[in-house]
Amino acid sequence: MSEMTATPPESDRTVQRRNQVLDAAAICFRNHGFHGASMAQISKTAGMSPGHIYHYFGSKEAIITAIVERDIEEMVEWTEIFYTSDNILQTMVDSVSCGIEANTQRDNAALMLEIFAESSRNPQIAATLQKSHAFGHQRLYDLLKKEMAQRGATSEFDVSVKVDLIAAMFDGLLLKSIHNPDLDKAALTRLMRQVMQFVLML
Repeated sequence: MSEMTATPPESDRTVQRRNQVLDAAAICFRNHGFHGASMAQISKTAGMSPGHIYHYFGSKEAIITAIVERDIEEMVEWTEIFYTSDNILQTMVDSVSCGIEANTQRDNAALMLEIFAESSRNPQIAATLQKSHAFGHQRLYDLLKKEMAQRGATSEFDVSVKVDLIAAMFDGLLLKSIHNPDLDKAALTRLMRQVMQFVLML
């Protein structure tokens, strides 16, 4: 469970049913947009009654919050390899391909862009994304500070600025993957590894 959430542990069945709803909602949001996707459509896609949907989530905003929180939990699990590495810099550079792959999956990109767009109109979703951003920013900030300590290095740049630049590079791939579905991921990975190493060593 991420530090964003303060809910008690759930049973395996509850987690499975919640994820079933979230996966169905993601499909509906991608295909119909936030406003076009109804709870009835989500329940049909999930294969359960609207009453079951409302048992787990009181609104579409609550579903979006849960999707974002699930992404954060996955990010925490994935980045744990960096925190436990004896060479954080090299591990981060070597893992660039995973970040590129995750941010160029068309379905994921379409969903996140829909959520971003809705956040510009919906204060509740905007607050969810801001909270997620703050958590992710702090996670990466702490990691970069640990990496610098590992090398005994100092930086002439504010570490927060480096965090924002790294996040912007990978977030930008969401949009680019929609505009250019034929991205040369191999070439992009080679160049991004060089850029990452350069930024981390500043």
